[in-house]
Amino acid sequence: MWRGGWGPFTRWMDAICSGMTVPADIDLPLLAVFDAIHRERSVTGAARRVGLSQPATSAALARLRRRLADPLFVRTPAGMVPTPRADEIAPAVREVLDTVRMRILARPITDPAASAGTLRLSIVDASALRFLPRIVAHLQRIAPRWTVETVPLQPAEVPRALETGDVDLAVGNLGALTAPGFYRQRLESTRYLVIRRADHPRLRRAPTLRDYLESRHAIARAPGAPPSVLERALAARGHVRDVVLQVPQFLLLPAVVAGTDLIATVPAHVAQAFAGPASIAASPLPFKAPELVLHQGWHARTHDDPLGRWIRATVRAALRVPD
Repeated sequence: MWRGGWGPFTRWMDAICSGMTVPADIDLPLLAVFDAIHRERSVTGAARRVGLSQPATSAALARLRRRLADPLFVRTPAGMVPTPRADEIAPAVREVLDTVRMRILARPITDPAASAGTLRLSIVDASALRFLPRIVAHLQRIAPRWTVETVPLQPAEVPRALETGDVDLAVGNLGALTAPGFYRQRLESTRYLVIRRADHPRLRRAPTLRDYLESRHAIARAPGAPPSVLERALAARGHVRDVVLQVPQFLLLPAVVAGTDLIATVPAHVAQAFAGPASIAASPLPFKAPELVLHQGWHARTHDDPLGRWIRATVRAALRVPD
């Protein structure tokens, strides 16, 4: 996606901050400063983001405060905390800036595959194992000047990152991405499998439901993540696992299982990547549970953007998902 700075506005900003009389309709740089402070929670960070000096950024904030008759941001030990008025106008300010960036300043890209770009993905470990090699390989074939950057985010951080443009696309278990203004497209579904060490002293065969509930478990749950479909299925049956280890990523579980008597329940592609007769055994769940559905998700701000559509189509093609 286009990620240019605000260099074209620097002369306007200098004029505004030096007290020169300028028409009101070129106060867009003030909005850029407001948005940067709202994102960074820091005048210094905001100055760096928009490419201005700290005094110029402070002067812009002072002008905004006078014009809007509100402090907008209050300095605290945790940074510049927005006032209710600042939080109220932030989405509208961001919408204006996005329009300028994407429809006025950005040069039209008629053929993204022939251009250079960076695809910024929010993708969790298990989904990265499943999808990332295919996405990168496909991009290398059709758009060799593009690069891919994965952005580590907690589930609660994904909506805001999509809204602000810090990431272009989210891929994975996006069951919580249901708020207005967001879109999801199904990529595939996968079942869960139970993994255990191949020489487990008690579970020589695939565990029964009783075995499963009497075993000690290692689970993966990202901080702030809602209960998974597996956890909801267990709760609906009144079952409770004996969890002795919780980690933030599925890919940490195979090594734990191989070296302990713990068992773990993981997406099938994780189990299949690590299972082997000398280390880890995989078997079906001993009860019925919904499959884990994996999506790509995006914000409304890029829904109709030609480059956004190309990115999503490229991911679909890489994964051979029909339109």
